[in-house]
Amino acid sequence: MLSILAPAKINLHLHVTGRRDDGYHLLDSLVVFAGAGDCVVVDPRPAPAGCSTAIDLAGPFAAALADTAPADNLVMRAAAGLAARLGRPLPARIRLDKHLPVASGIGGGSTDAAAVLRLLGHAWGAGADDLQAVAERLGADVPMCVAATPCRVTGVGEVVAPLRTSAAEAFARLHILLVNPLVPLATPAVFRARAAAGAGFTPAARLPAPDTADIDQWLAALRAADNDLSGAARSLIPEIPEAEAALGRLEGACFT
Repeated sequence: MLSILAPAKINLHLHVTGRRDDGYHLLDSLVVFAGAGDCVVVDPRPAPAGCSTAIDLAGPFAAALADTAPADNLVMRAAAGLAARLGRPLPARIRLDKHLPVASGIGGGSTDAAAVLRLLGHAWGAGADDLQAVAERLGADVPMCVAATPCRVTGVGEVVAPLRTSAAEAFARLHILLVNPLVPLATPAVFRARAAAGAGFTPAARLPAPDTADIDQWLAALRAADNDLSGAARSLIPEIPEAEAALGRLEGACFT
């Protein structure tokens, strides 16, 4: 049995820079990963003949996934995708301890799928290209969650440029407080609300070089950047601005 933390994904800024002909939005974002997340356990041995992978759900937010058919669960789709690419039988079992709220904007399903790819990729000897190819088919957030390290993300999410060790270590020394009102909000709904408001596109943020170890330079650049989805999210969930206001009053907060 192999296990790993599937960490929460945090977009420290997010600019919508354009839109492709197929409707997918182009993004620019600095992404980091928290020390909190879901726990994913995989038994990489082949499932018994004639059987699919057994999926066990546990944790405080497991009930939100109870009505999802196993084949539609993103962790199962990740396992099936990698197995098909490598010509492997499906794994015997996947256990997901769900501690991240569903539809909360912190990549819960994507980071779970990425954790499965990382575990099975290690067990099956998959290459980075294999993981990337499967991750891209699963969703825009999955490739960055496979990296699971501070990174600059562009394209529709598939272009992932990890920060250098010095910069990553600077972010690792920061603390982050996550607040969730436990009101689900799906990302497509946010994009629809943004479009309905007539919002345009934003140039990519000006950030320090990826090897910059001075965290104050990063924080200054991030204060000058924005989250282009935050206005639409606030309009849909009034608890969000209330939480932001409370966080902004905390002594020592770098930004909210």
